[in-house]
Amino acid sequence: MGICCLATLFSCADLRQKEQVNAVDKLLYSLDSLQKTTENRLPDSLNSYRLAMMNTEVRLKNRYVIDTIDRAYARDMNTYKDARNSIGAINKHWVEIKSAFQQERKQLKILKKDIENGWGKRDRYSQYISFEKKNIQALTQRSEELRKKANLVVDAYRLLHPRMVALLGSLEN
Repeated sequence: MGICCLATLFSCADLRQKEQVNAVDKLLYSLDSLQKTTENRLPDSLNSYRLAMMNTEVRLKNRYVIDTIDRAYARDMNTYKDARNSIGAINKHWVEIKSAFQQERKQLKILKKDIENGWGKRDRYSQYISFEKKNIQALTQRSEELRKKANLVVDAYRLLHPRMVALLGSLEN
């Protein structure tokens, strides 16, 4: 009788452990896909846009001399400068997110190892898994914010850079 109770107890604990390990594996998989998606959606050309924008701004400042300021030009130039300046913040945000991905992956691997070996507080594994799930959701939101900010810069570049280059061309002729 006692042997049957022990066998049932161990098989239930073993089944629960496998479920928890599977849950952590799923979190690791979703973290990997989130990181790949974020990397693929973030334009590689942001830094080249920044350099082109700085070059165009300097050349325009050196050549654009008039008595009155054209409001449309001033508005476009301010938007252009804001877009260029936000690239630095986007790069900083990206470095922080990459670090958070590494940190989260490390935590998930530690949690998986703890569950597999039965280390730590076994009764709290489910809470730890829930906590890590929330961290991944927060990373998803941060990644989406980063993507939106990068897209705003790209849109501003595509809209305003040709205008600025055209204006520069007319001033240089």
